[in-house]
Amino acid sequence: MRISILGPLEVEGDEGPVAVGGFRLRALLAVLALEAGRTVTAERLIDALWPDEPPANAANALQTLVKRLRGALRPYEVVESRPGGYALAVEPDDVDALRFRRTARNGEGLELWRGPALADLTSVPLLANAAAALEQERLAAVESRAEARLAAGAPVELTAEVAAHPLRERLAALAMRALAAEGRQAEALELFERTRRTLADELGVDPGPELRAAHLAVISGEVRAQAPPVQIRQRGNVRAPRTSFIGREAELDQLAALLGQARVVTLVGPGGAGKTRLATEVALRSAEAAWMVELAPVSDPKEVIGTVLDVLGLRDDRPPYRMPSDGGDPVAQVAEAVAGRSALLVLDNCEHLVDAAAELAERLLTECPDLRVLATSREPLNLPGEHLAPIPPLAPPPVGADPAQAEAYPSVRLLLDRATAARPGFAIDDGNVAAVVALCRRLDGMPLAIELAAARLRTMTPQQLADRIDDRFKLLTGGSRTALPRQQTLRAVVEWSWDLLSAEERVLARRLGVFAGGATLESVEAVCGGTADVLGALADKSLVQVSPEGRYSMLETIRAYALERLAEAGEVGEYRRRHAAYLLELAERAVPELRTAAQTAWLERMAPERDDFAAALRWVIDERDVETALRLCGALNWYWWMCGYRRESTAWAVQVLDLVGDEPPPGLAAAYTSCTFAYGVSMIGTIANDRPAMLALSNRMDLLVERAEREGPLHPMLKLSRVVMAAVAGRDEVAAELLEGYVESDDPWLASSARMIGGPGQRTEEDLEQAVAGFRKLGDRWGLTEALLGVAELRAVRGAPTDDIIAEVWGMTSRWVGADEAISTLIRLAELRMRGGDLDGAGEDLARARASVDEETTPHSLLLLGMGEAAHACRLGELDRGLEIYRGLFDVLSQAPPVVQLAAALRTAYGRALAQSGELDAAIEQHRLALGTLGTGNPDRPILSLVLAGFALAAQVAGDQERAAVLFGASSAIEPCDTSLHTLEGRETARAALGGEHFEECFAKGAAMSREEVYGMVGSTT
Repeated sequence: MRISILGPLEVEGDEGPVAVGGFRLRALLAVLALEAGRTVTAERLIDALWPDEPPANAANALQTLVKRLRGALRPYEVVESRPGGYALAVEPDDVDALRFRRTARNGEGLELWRGPALADLTSVPLLANAAAALEQERLAAVESRAEARLAAGAPVELTAEVAAHPLRERLAALAMRALAAEGRQAEALELFERTRRTLADELGVDPGPELRAAHLAVISGEVRAQAPPVQIRQRGNVRAPRTSFIGREAELDQLAALLGQARVVTLVGPGGAGKTRLATEVALRSAEAAWMVELAPVSDPKEVIGTVLDVLGLRDDRPPYRMPSDGGDPVAQVAEAVAGRSALLVLDNCEHLVDAAAELAERLLTECPDLRVLATSREPLNLPGEHLAPIPPLAPPPVGADPAQAEAYPSVRLLLDRATAARPGFAIDDGNVAAVVALCRRLDGMPLAIELAAARLRTMTPQQLADRIDDRFKLLTGGSRTALPRQQTLRAVVEWSWDLLSAEERVLARRLGVFAGGATLESVEAVCGGTADVLGALADKSLVQVSPEGRYSMLETIRAYALERLAEAGEVGEYRRRHAAYLLELAERAVPELRTAAQTAWLERMAPERDDFAAALRWVIDERDVETALRLCGALNWYWWMCGYRRESTAWAVQVLDLVGDEPPPGLAAAYTSCTFAYGVSMIGTIANDRPAMLALSNRMDLLVERAEREGPLHPMLKLSRVVMAAVAGRDEVAAELLEGYVESDDPWLASSARMIGGPGQRTEEDLEQAVAGFRKLGDRWGLTEALLGVAELRAVRGAPTDDIIAEVWGMTSRWVGADEAISTLIRLAELRMRGGDLDGAGEDLARARASVDEETTPHSLLLLGMGEAAHACRLGELDRGLEIYRGLFDVLSQAPPVVQLAAALRTAYGRALAQSGELDAAIEQHRLALGTLGTGNPDRPILSLVLAGFALAAQVAGDQERAAVLFGASSAIEPCDTSLHTLEGRETARAALGGEHFEECFAKGAAMSREEVYGMVGSTT
């Protein structure tokens, strides 16, 4: 992980930028980064972060901030707690400011600066002082470098620096000498006079010795204009581009390291990835002579050596180059010119001349021991000792990034830089950030594609361009007129690479286009008929990328071109069918394995195929292939369910059911029922209070399951769904009868699941322990996690320790689950920790859950996470923060599906927090609103119990313990009753205040009250 503070604070991880949001969080990171590796005391951090007025409990506030920072930086565990304070456990060189300080004494490191240091954090006094000190060090480095360049007779440009720092005398003196060295004595003298006046007007002083000496040197002619060097190419021919260089700092560091240890390095990557631009930047920063040999315009391999001679100024003929008739060796001529000194030769765009370029490089490296070669190509040169440096796309921002987060990513910065050149005033804001993010992601972060898109923004809005990016080859055509034809349009870039393929390679490449998310070698062989050697050749030529896990994929732009070629060949239907058939076989093979010890391996096998499953489903639905659509969606439902991809499951199920109709085709009842299950589960939350609708859904599921069982084996989850739907529909006897039968089933997974579910208010630790044993024997981590959490929750209610279960479940929160599933598990773990008094551990779990949030996270999960964070803040005594979180969650609630239980739970939780803060009227109003939300028809029993206990807690805060005890009794009469920590604590408080006997009398009175009596007591007639 690298941290940049020489400009706005940025964090770069191995996978791209790491977003650290929040001013105070960024300030904390900056303070720690300035002392990387060393302990910063808590007192110093508090003084820095709250310079005016520290919070009442500053130590806890700092601790909370540190936890949030740890969550933001995950997976990098670099913020360490140390005696007396905290430290950022990174190497000093991982912080650009510290690396600059180490190298500045040699006049180096200035390339690390991206703007004013800590530009976004200087309202913090400590950081403002640090920024000022860094700026002084930067100016000193600028002056040292200028002095060294002047001594070496090199040109120096200081005009902008002098204008920015008119009182810095040494800078002005060096600028005067630089101007005079260029023959601009009049400008040098005018600069002296301007500086003299500024010093007198603002400081009341005369110029110092150094500035006076420079003045004397100019007027006496001591500094003479330098004649241009005779050998203009002795230092190379690399020209600085006229556009800014954005991103690629990690790649520059990698190339510098590689060139330090290897004599030949090849930058490989697809067309438009920015290989030439990166190689140019490396050459510009080289401390030795560097020559750029541009091979792109060369078509004849024999012309390669002539091009090198031309670059070195050794050629006296005109193109085309002809080998000497006297038998002379032109390569020897080059070697003689280069030999004896350290030099860098850049062979740019070698892919169409790879043999000739490789032969030349091999000769020169052999005969010139001090020469290094940097090549750019779409495939390796395959030389002995060659080191490859694949150039990745510029990291695109995640979906949902705000403008500040998006601009932290180099792909967006490149788009913004080029767009403002084409359309002055263009900026990223809340209105267009989603479209900008979509563009950078859809264009694979490829620099050339992004630059072509930026040019289009002259006449289109980002949204208009994003909406039309499927037609990218027609849209992105506005490249530089002076560029090679193959660099002027996106299509030309891809066609250039395509035309370099063999016929066999083109066939496989176009067929690979059917894979939306990449493929294993085995799947390529099965679907496309490709072989490992041809696939390897496509990877070597940068048409295909290979992941460390051995997965082959195409960039979206290349894949779009491949699909065009597949259509031209008339092969779309055949290979889409083969693709869907392969994925159907994989999905159906996985279904039984997902309930065994092979579960994790299969989930990991399925995870990379999500995009391909979606592509296959889309195609079979569009083709109206009813059987494949039903079987594929029905099989995938169990993978989606385990990973928590409930929205995905529902969305596909609805489309498939619309295609099929109201009745399952013969032989496909199980698949049809599986799709109905996915749809039905999604509906339960919204129709739970609608008794007729719920009864209809329950009866429909009964009929479908019975029909499917007559056709053959059925997934046990479908049988369990009958229990859940019957219970929600109020068919308690049916649910109990079904459950009793399933507990005795010969299917160990079904029996364990039935024990884990239990009846309303009847789930016992013994049942759950048996479920745990069953899932352990099966090796099913998903079921085991759920059963263990159930055991822990029951133990926590009776005050038994749960640390062992928490530790086991925490270790099973696997990376293959979706964000919603991970968040749900971590919230439950946090609640268990809070019950046990481990508030720090709960905070860590919630931070980990927050770090799991991604673009797929549902509003439902965000709401539950926010409620967990608010409850944790209240437990810490930070009521104001807790209330603020609760208030913000009502906006999230408006984005979630209309689930009455969720709305009521939020209101009653908010009401409890209001009561804690002493706002009793507002608290009671929230509890009444919660009751109103639940309604009177068939209110959700666990939530109703929770709301009534909330009224009891409010009465307790008001000092009426008898009323509280009555309401606690009313809450407990509803099964399953509320056993939350606040409620249990409230009961014990009431018991202590009233005495055991009187408390039990009041409690029993409340338990015996009718629903109408309870509603009348709390002031609600809903």
